[in-house]
Amino acid sequence: MEDSSFWDHSFLCISKHRLWAHYNNPTCSDDNIVMLLAYMDDELVGYMGVYTDYIKIKNQTQKIGWLSTWWVHPKTKGTGIGRMLLNTMFTEQSGQIGISQFTPSAKRVYDKSGYFVDLKSSEGIKAVLRSNLCLVIPMIFPKIQSIKPLFCFVDSLVNMIVDFRLHFCKYNIQNRLKVISLEYLPFPDQEVRELMNQFNQNDISHKDNTFFNWLKTHNWVYEAPLIKMTNKKDYEFSMYDESFEYYFVKVSNHDNCIGFLVLQKRTTTLKVLFAYFDENIYGQLITDIVKQHAIKLKVKEIICYEPVIVKNLFKSNMFLYKSKKVKQSIISKSFGVDDFSKIRVNFGDGDCCFA
Repeated sequence: MEDSSFWDHSFLCISKHRLWAHYNNPTCSDDNIVMLLAYMDDELVGYMGVYTDYIKIKNQTQKIGWLSTWWVHPKTKGTGIGRMLLNTMFTEQSGQIGISQFTPSAKRVYDKSGYFVDLKSSEGIKAVLRSNLCLVIPMIFPKIQSIKPLFCFVDSLVNMIVDFRLHFCKYNIQNRLKVISLEYLPFPDQEVRELMNQFNQNDISHKDNTFFNWLKTHNWVYEAPLIKMTNKKDYEFSMYDESFEYYFVKVSNHDNCIGFLVLQKRTTTLKVLFAYFDENIYGQLITDIVKQHAIKLKVKEIICYEPVIVKNLFKSNMFLYKSKKVKQSIISKSFGVDDFSKIRVNFGDGDCCFA
């Protein structure tokens, strides 16, 4: 943190707040590695980050390192530095590693390594409430950044009509939620913990108050109202955004706790990271609560992988459009398990909930 030479490179290996979060990670021991650095002729040319966590495998709690960042300088292409980082991390973690989300190009390298088996392929949804052309189009076609104001103008016109329609949707949902009360918590209380214990038996990672306290206190992404003036371009991964917040939502029906949601709002996107409830009874109700948050927070899309919520969102006519999403995760063969069909992997497991 205080070594100025580490922060003087032309690129950042990690942000200071992300490094601080690793330092305070309750599952991270003093001898756990959180980052490997690769040098070539004394020049820093690559890195790999890892998030330390606990998972439940074969009815035993074991440590795992979720690979969270992996980058090598383009000029090192063909040197094998990227593969050396992976091999070294595998060795240093005694083979106990996993990846909760990755790009197709990274997946090809993981497959070639022979280290991994499939953990879970989760089917989800991106449900779009509001027009977001000013963000999407320049991302797809970077050369047309100069006409971004035009897309912003189109968004504003479309969303005037959309917001009028969502106003009526909001009241229809409110009528269905008349007997429901919500409590926003700093961490799960006793009732919530009892509820979680009912529905987390097959979860690969059992979350507790220590985790949720840490999650909310040590964000990997910091809010930056003047984001254009920051050095976020020096880092290949998530560092700042215009808004970033977690919501721990306790759902009660006539004073009985029936659900717990962990939601993340990042600028224009609402994600359902964890959800604990009886899907046979309260699936539609919990879905309505997610939709109400999306309307009230004025986000432009919802991303979710909770099966019942996904099913209900696909059936809803509230959205401009909906598209299917698939999130794959893999895990090392070193754990000695190749059948994870009965295991539940939440969207927020691994490092996904942090960014």
